[in-house]
Amino acid sequence: MERGMTADQVLKALWRRKVLVGAIVLGVFAVGAAIVLSQPSVYEATAVVRVQHQRPGEEMVQRTVSELVEQRLLTVRQELMARPVLQKAIEEMNLYPEIVSEKGMEAAVNQMRKDLTVRVEGESAFELTYASTDPNVAAQVANRLPQLFAEQAQKSRQEQAARATQLFEDEVVALSKSVTEWEKKIAQFKVDHQGELPEQLEMNMRGLERVGALLQTKSEELRVAEARRSDLARARNAADSEAGRLEAAEHTLTQGLVAARSSWTADHPEVKRLTQELSTMRERRKDAESRQWAERQERTRVAELIANIQKEIEGLHQQAKEYQSRLDRTPQWAHALGVLNRDYEIARTKYQSVVSRRVEAELAQELEAKSAASLFNTISPAGVPVAAARPDRVSGLLICFLLALGVGVLTGVVMEMRDDTIRDTQELRERLPLPVLAVVPNMQGKAEKRVLMPATGNRNGVVTPSTNDSPLN
Repeated sequence: MERGMTADQVLKALWRRKVLVGAIVLGVFAVGAAIVLSQPSVYEATAVVRVQHQRPGEEMVQRTVSELVEQRLLTVRQELMARPVLQKAIEEMNLYPEIVSEKGMEAAVNQMRKDLTVRVEGESAFELTYASTDPNVAAQVANRLPQLFAEQAQKSRQEQAARATQLFEDEVVALSKSVTEWEKKIAQFKVDHQGELPEQLEMNMRGLERVGALLQTKSEELRVAEARRSDLARARNAADSEAGRLEAAEHTLTQGLVAARSSWTADHPEVKRLTQELSTMRERRKDAESRQWAERQERTRVAELIANIQKEIEGLHQQAKEYQSRLDRTPQWAHALGVLNRDYEIARTKYQSVVSRRVEAELAQELEAKSAASLFNTISPAGVPVAAARPDRVSGLLICFLLALGVGVLTGVVMEMRDDTIRDTQELRERLPLPVLAVVPNMQGKAEKRVLMPATGNRNGVVTPSTNDSPLN
């Protein structure tokens, strides 16, 4: 049966089983020591990498890579533990060949993650530690992994910059087509509404003023021509009367001359007088007819002039009406053209902005390519470790000893607790419900003594109950 034990009882129990406890301690310690000493030595190499600031470049050129290099420190452990970096390192340096051949690349990557430790130091540096059974391999991997990480980061940033540049390039092409379409629309609109555009308003107003001035001039010319025609009309009647009168007088003189010639000879004074008068009258008639013809020509010219002036006035009125119509429609087309120009300006402004951003993106891409080599600087390269980092054999042996001692003590205590042997009167009183009448002393190697037990009282550690005592349970 199991029972509780005091510290003295535990020490006595261990002393009684010192051989067994010692054997267990030595056996467990031997096994633990063998395990500790059989563990292979693991060497750790550490490299410290510092991230270079890129502030001057950002002040000169607006970067298209939105993520700062320093921000990568927040995820540097995840990126270094990522499969692309570790797989490249495994393939490049031929790490874990047995695991790769037996279990595949994924198992080798998982093992490398266990052997790799990444710790961020401050705001711009990180520390990388790699553990290996070969100190040279540990140093090589610790120095190579930051380079692979830097290459991966540089490649990622350059790809991001290239994507931004290509994005702006595609946007420039699309916006260029849009701007060209708007320019065509505006050009076609101006062709369709030629003469009615807002920029031609002043020209139309000046044209209208010019036509108005010409109308006034032509109206004055028409008035003068009409007056001239009226004068010619009045003069025509007089000329016609004079020519008719002279013609009648000539006819009368001709008849008189014929009658005189029939009565007298040619040398007769009356015949000569009539001949002379007839000649004079004929000259006057011809002169009157000549003036009449000239007046008729003048009237024809004046009539044609009036017709031309009226036609010109009608044309000027048509021009004035056209100019006025243009001026009336100009506000309507001004609004429509304003809408077109507004949309065109928006597209052109956006196009110019994207072109500017594309130039900056190209410069940023070139800057990323030129500054890629200086983004990460290994300020403390990993050296070949001299002493193994683990296992700590002294601490391991000490732990094995303490573990062995604990197993031995626990074994002794457990065996003591399960031992039913009664070794003193106290145990006897505690474990037997009957009264103790006498105790046989341990006589090994000692002189024999007789112990007398009185009826009552307590002597030499023996208790005899009286009639009033009850048995102890």
